[in-house]
Amino acid sequence: MTPGIDSLVSPSANGGDLRNTAFIGGPLENDSSLALGFFDIADTAVERWNAGHRNDAILIPIIYNYWHGIELALKEGIREAAACLRGDGVADLYVQADEVDRWMSATHSIEQLVNRLTRLLGQLQLGPGQQLPAETEDVLGKLHVLDHHGQAFRYSSVWTGSRGGRVLERVRPGEQRFDSMAVAEALRDAGTMVLYSVPGVLDDYSAYQAEMRYAASQ
Repeated sequence: MTPGIDSLVSPSANGGDLRNTAFIGGPLENDSSLALGFFDIADTAVERWNAGHRNDAILIPIIYNYWHGIELALKEGIREAAACLRGDGVADLYVQADEVDRWMSATHSIEQLVNRLTRLLGQLQLGPGQQLPAETEDVLGKLHVLDHHGQAFRYSSVWTGSRGGRVLERVRPGEQRFDSMAVAEALRDAGTMVLYSVPGVLDDYSAYQAEMRYAASQ
């Protein structure tokens, strides 16, 4: 752990309440578990809004938490789909574990991640109804239009333009009005589909692969 930072994540001590001790890291922490955490934070904020604590300043952070949770869920789905393809004997570079992680570390684009996941799921030939639903792809496509590079919901201003001519521009220069709870519901539904349904299908496929390997060994 980084020197000077470890004290920030140390267990409660010196008479502190041990019920406040949380656990982070370890083998159970992955992009799916973090995605669930981001969704949970967003859901909690939405509940606060619905309870009457209306603060417009939390709306962009709400969307960002759903957005980042979706990004992480898509990346975990890509890892799992690539692993299933390797289990089928696919040896192409783009499904190798190191290459998958290298590619994903270089992008925050929801569109690129959706396209990659859709490609991998299609290659697995899972059958009808086992791809991302059209309504989920529609929501994720609209989310990508709002934020191409994973910056629009993190900052109020971003750098745009080519090197040498970059300028700092406001992401939302004019006031906008939208149905905040309809947006939150759409993002929650899309995120839930990616976080739970895709891994469920892939887990079933992985179990099928294990059964086939066992049958072949008998």
